[in-house]
Amino acid sequence: MKAIQYITLALCTLAAIAACKKSKYDFVRDNSTPTGVGSVPVSSNGLIDMATQKTLATSRTDATAYDASATFNTELQFFSESPVKEINLFNTVGAGAKEKYSTIAYQKAFSTIKRLDTLLVPYTLPTGASGTVIRLDYEILNQNNLNVIRTIYVKLK
Repeated sequence: MKAIQYITLALCTLAAIAACKKSKYDFVRDNSTPTGVGSVPVSSNGLIDMATQKTLATSRTDATAYDASATFNTELQFFSESPVKEINLFNTVGAGAKEKYSTIAYQKAFSTIKRLDTLLVPYTLPTGASGTVIRLDYEILNQNNLNVIRTIYVKLK
């Protein structure tokens, strides 16, 4: 009878010790991709219009409609194990060529609430024909030239 009690006590002790073991989960390590020259930046938040809190479309067919010359801000949330160089915004109006709209030099803007760097990126829509679709590519570029690109679509009302 005592042997059963000792075995039960030993199993309970082992279970308690195993429960205290530290997790091997590491958010940064598990979500960043190291390469031979460093890590690629990571950004995956839903891109929204900060004024309306409306999610911006990620497909051409569902492009979010805005008036010509309207301005909206989008918040990028990101992190990178390698140093970030700059954030570039490219636009493609209709069937036109892809053009660099703006470049924002990287400045630390760590949010303790979101636990990520954050950046508000403004965009003013051009004038043009109603229904013209505009593709916006937000590029987070590291000093090692590795990048991540986030894409949304807007259209003129």
